[in-house]
Amino acid sequence: MTSQHKPECLIAWWWVILLVAGLGWSSLISAGATPILPAINTNFIVTVTNSTYGALGDNATDNTSAIQSAITAASHGGLTNGLLGGSVRIPAGTNAYLCGPLTLANNVNFQIDGGAILRLLPYDSYPGGITSPANFISGSSLTNIAISGPGAIDGQGAPWWPGYKTNSRPVIVSFSKCSRVLIQTLTISNPPCQHMSIKGSGGNVTIQGLTELAPDSITGNPLSHNTDGIDLAETNCLVQNCNLSVGDDNIAIGSSAGLSRDIVVTNCIFGNGHGVSIGSYTSSGVSNLTVINCTFNGTQNGIRLKSDNDRAGLVQNLSYLNLGMTNVNMPFVIYSYYNSSISPNNVAAMQAATQAVDTVVSTTPIWRNLLFSNINGTASSGNPAGAVWSRTELPATNFIFSHVNFTAYDTFNLFNVSGVQFIDSHFYLPANISTFTLFNAQITVSNSMPGASQVSFDGLTTNGYGNSFVFANAPATAANTNVIANGPVTLIGSILTVSNSFILTPTTVLNFWPGTNAAKLAVVGNLTLGGTNNIAAGAGFTNGTYTLMSCTGTLNGSLPNLGLLPATSHATLFNLITNTSRQINLVVAAPAAPLINNVHLVSQTNLVLTGTGGNTNFNCYVLFTTNLTQTPAIWTRLATNSFQPNGTFSFTNAITTSAPRRFYLLQYP
Repeated sequence: MTSQHKPECLIAWWWVILLVAGLGWSSLISAGATPILPAINTNFIVTVTNSTYGALGDNATDNTSAIQSAITAASHGGLTNGLLGGSVRIPAGTNAYLCGPLTLANNVNFQIDGGAILRLLPYDSYPGGITSPANFISGSSLTNIAISGPGAIDGQGAPWWPGYKTNSRPVIVSFSKCSRVLIQTLTISNPPCQHMSIKGSGGNVTIQGLTELAPDSITGNPLSHNTDGIDLAETNCLVQNCNLSVGDDNIAIGSSAGLSRDIVVTNCIFGNGHGVSIGSYTSSGVSNLTVINCTFNGTQNGIRLKSDNDRAGLVQNLSYLNLGMTNVNMPFVIYSYYNSSISPNNVAAMQAATQAVDTVVSTTPIWRNLLFSNINGTASSGNPAGAVWSRTELPATNFIFSHVNFTAYDTFNLFNVSGVQFIDSHFYLPANISTFTLFNAQITVSNSMPGASQVSFDGLTTNGYGNSFVFANAPATAANTNVIANGPVTLIGSILTVSNSFILTPTTVLNFWPGTNAAKLAVVGNLTLGGTNNIAAGAGFTNGTYTLMSCTGTLNGSLPNLGLLPATSHATLFNLITNTSRQINLVVAAPAAPLINNVHLVSQTNLVLTGTGGNTNFNCYVLFTTNLTQTPAIWTRLATNSFQPNGTFSFTNAITTSAPRRFYLLQYP
């Protein structure tokens, strides 16, 4: 008997094999950013302290007019070697240069020398006050602009922070729709609001060697609310070699609903702050982001994706590679309920299950095609490694966690996510905590080699709702059988232990890949049989007896149906049996030799066989082949019935052609 089909739910395993083998990664890793740097005339330099401009670094003089005049002069610099504009130079002074809002111009490098401090005018004298303060250094629709250090900008932000819910506050650097932007080797501290906002998709933005410092908005003294490090809604952008320790998002991408695409964040250090974030406004889309070779130490979050159904769009093709996280409150958090009063850090499965199911619209959050690879670290005390909480009406899709290893203290929630894979990944938790808690989740756990530690699962106590599992070289446990519900469950070289009585319903689907390593459902309690068992060939699969299920209590019900079976190169019979050890075994054997060849075809629809041998009735197969010269290698089963010794076996079967056939009667093993 042959079959060329495999259960559809097993297809994901072939994708796992490709990943474990190191194939196919390039299609998952986001495209790199290669921004074009600004081209500015470096031979024309305007120093703000010369007699024409008269700026004073005395921490008392308002230098706004002087520095703005220098920017204008530099932008009109002569043409040298085909380059326009020039540099504005802020030299080191005896103290800081106080200044109000400045507007940058085309073809200008704003240079703050080492030892120089540019300081915002104090809170009580900043132009516009708390109702309409202009951003400190701003520009719109500019080309070829730069801000360079190694000097510093001090925002004097502490008096601004308490009014963060009601007052307007200036951003230190704010560029909109600007192209060929370079910001480098600069220190910015204590901003009234965000350190930096680069938006409008002007394209070609490079931010490198930046240091940003503000107190934490949760534990800092004082609290610096909304002091994001870098807000980006840009295309073709590179952020590298930065050290960001701020009061809110270290980096926030797509936060203004502007298009964000082809962004690389690399070799950065993140201290306090809310991590590398996307959202909450993502309606113009975020794609092709790579975060690679970065460290997080004490951040509130590591990787944070946030939105809701009133502000979202498509977020896809994100790669997070080679990251280290230490003492992070929530290393991974992706959620589509930003407006909810329920924190994603501690949402329960029942809360996820009882959210209103809305109509999918253009602003419904879409998260898909995310890769997390080679990420290691620790969650802070009492916290989980992560949570994915997408919307019931539009689950997240295709998340891969490969070689992700964390010590954490609470379960990893997976709510409304399809196609999430954990490959050679391990989470070290207290003994009484489940590795994963699921609602409407389709999950694959695989290891490249047998012998991995167990993963454990929990979920709703009343209904598993949409959960399905693939375990490959991944032993697993579940005490709450409702998390499994009707599956399907696929076991490849894995034993799933259920520490509770388990009832398999008529719709339960279990997929087994027996072979050298056991593929088995082990129930510690009573087992009621039912449903369908699909069989595929695991490594080392051959004729023999394989234990598919066992229980320690009472074994009830009828044997499951045998569904899809593996293809074989010869006639093979598959049979489920029970034994006195409360096991359900799969017997795989070659059929007995043909018992008879005395065949009489009465008509095209009625076949009569008369045979000999045996003293008792036995079950049998009737098979045929169109090969009339030799015993066939592949037989097709027509029917099963009971055959009496020395009797006649007759059945009606639709034979659609008149082609000659040879028929065989084979004993059921």
